[in-house]
Amino acid sequence: MNRHRAVVAIVLLAGVAAGTQLVRHSPAVSNVELSALPYRIGSWSGTDAPPLDAEVERTLAADAILNRTYLAGNESVGLYIAYYREQRPGVSVHSPLHCLPGTGWEPEATRTIELGASDNEIKQLIVRKNLNRAVVYYAYSVHGRLVADEVLSKLWLLHDRIRGGRGDAALFRVVVPVTGSVEAAERQGLAFTRDFLPYVVQLWS
Repeated sequence: MNRHRAVVAIVLLAGVAAGTQLVRHSPAVSNVELSALPYRIGSWSGTDAPPLDAEVERTLAADAILNRTYLAGNESVGLYIAYYREQRPGVSVHSPLHCLPGTGWEPEATRTIELGASDNEIKQLIVRKNLNRAVVYYAYSVHGRLVADEVLSKLWLLHDRIRGGRGDAALFRVVVPVTGSVEAAERQGLAFTRDFLPYVVQLWS
């Protein structure tokens, strides 16, 4: 965690400590329809991926899941979104840093990318499984914020739960197979991420 994120974390902790006596119950959040995300985004055309198996869905315990492949010419990306209406014991957003190694994908490199002039950030991973490599982008969406750091996302959730009564959050993940250079896959994944984010964040912010 860099200095800026550390400062944010300290401020959030102070706010949480000051407001622990003001905990509110989560207000009803309208059902999130991830299927409302367009199949056509810029030059990208999407198709639904095969459904996850029942055991995986039980493990994830998400209230809504979207799993699609988007194509633009010869380029393809995989988009996965999991929305959780409320965080509770045993049910919370699953970090790709934990899930990907469990399926055989081992991180080779990781970095955080800032999006524009805002404080929104996403995480980039380069992962390998046997001879296959992929570039992964992901972030936690917490009430209009994009947070790359798992601990910071949980602090924001706790802050918003105490201050505003909301406990919902989502994770998005973009996966780009490396078929040429890693740099080309990075550009491809980042371009798609910038294209789809304006559509998806408004679904639950």
